[in-house]
Amino acid sequence: MDPEEVRAQLKKWLIIAAFFALALVFYALKWRGALVAYVMVVGLLAVLAILIQSGRGGGLAASLGGLGGDSLLGARSATPIAKATYVMLGLFLVICILAARLGPAPQAEAGGLPLLPGQPEAPAPVGTDRPAEARPGSPGASAPETPAPDAAGLPSARTTAPND
Repeated sequence: MDPEEVRAQLKKWLIIAAFFALALVFYALKWRGALVAYVMVVGLLAVLAILIQSGRGGGLAASLGGLGGDSLLGARSATPIAKATYVMLGLFLVICILAARLGPAPQAEAGGLPLLPGQPEAPAPVGTDRPAEARPGSPGASAPETPAPDAAGLPSARTTAPND
């Protein structure tokens, strides 16, 4: 190989490595939002690369031996756009795995969207630890007030003050 070919191959591989390294940097810094945005951009570019490729014709029947097909995947070599598509799909797969390893987003663990400033907090989910005075049966806990049953065994209606 002449030096120009070596330089061109090295440049191509360094560009590919830079895209994979960017995904690893986002993962190492735990930038989940940037990683998710990166996976969306790479996925969109991969879809566009797939759509601009020319069809090889013949469809499923030609690939399975009908219509005199040469081999299962075709006899032609991969075009540069096909090679770029393979690289993008590999990058997409790696980014998806890295994003999955980061785990769920913080607001998803809390069970909803993050609170806006000045918005009241939501009640604690069932089964979470409450202070001792709020736990039933603890010494500091007060029993909830229930109305005493009437003669028929039904709770009596409370009288309330009229609204003014």
